[in-house]
Amino acid sequence: MKNIAEDIWVHEDQMKMAGAPLRLRMTVVRLSDGRLWVHSPTALSPALEQEVNNLGEVAFIVGASNGHNKWLQQWQQAFPEAGLYVSGGIPDKLHLTKYQLLDEHFDNLWHDDLEREYMPGVSFFQESVFLHKKSKSLIVTDFIQNYSDETPPGLAGVITKCIFRPLGFKGMCVAPPLKMGFTIKDKQSFADFVSRVKNWPFERIIVTHGDIIEDNAGEVFAGLCSRFFK
Repeated sequence: MKNIAEDIWVHEDQMKMAGAPLRLRMTVVRLSDGRLWVHSPTALSPALEQEVNNLGEVAFIVGASNGHNKWLQQWQQAFPEAGLYVSGGIPDKLHLTKYQLLDEHFDNLWHDDLEREYMPGVSFFQESVFLHKKSKSLIVTDFIQNYSDETPPGLAGVITKCIFRPLGFKGMCVAPPLKMGFTIKDKQSFADFVSRVKNWPFERIIVTHGDIIEDNAGEVFAGLCSRFFK
């Protein structure tokens, strides 16, 4: 775990996607009541579990975008007293029975510490994004990504160069599916969502895939999302 600001930590991990390495980042926030909020959990090792326990009591486990479900049940089993909060596509994938849905009707119970916005009209993600007020950190899952990695060797490199990068998985980017107009069903509602997030006072973007964006985060976000206001 790496402490990046007051009451917020990240953990770096990775997995394979079509044979190529995909970097992952979990974010842990200590709320004002001392309990922990865990966003996009990664694989839980005994060492990581001990590190997290040293920070406080895990009270909330958050899977905020449809593709991020792989380790949720592992965390739910390790921390059975914690609430599980997930995007709309996750319950059917995992056959969940005990969870709360992060949809447009969700009442943000973390409002003292975190602002929350729901990405409307994008059934592919159904993502929620968050602002940690204390550290001025925008926390996203798939919405914004930042790839600075060198091309890996072997077949993974071929896949990266010939498939992922042409699709848009390179540098600082919005999630490539969002660049395909048909994935956004209500463009005006989506533009309003982007505008509200853009107006948050964040100074960094904690992405789940790639490098944290620390420099000129607001300008970077506005530039990446300018397409949605056309």
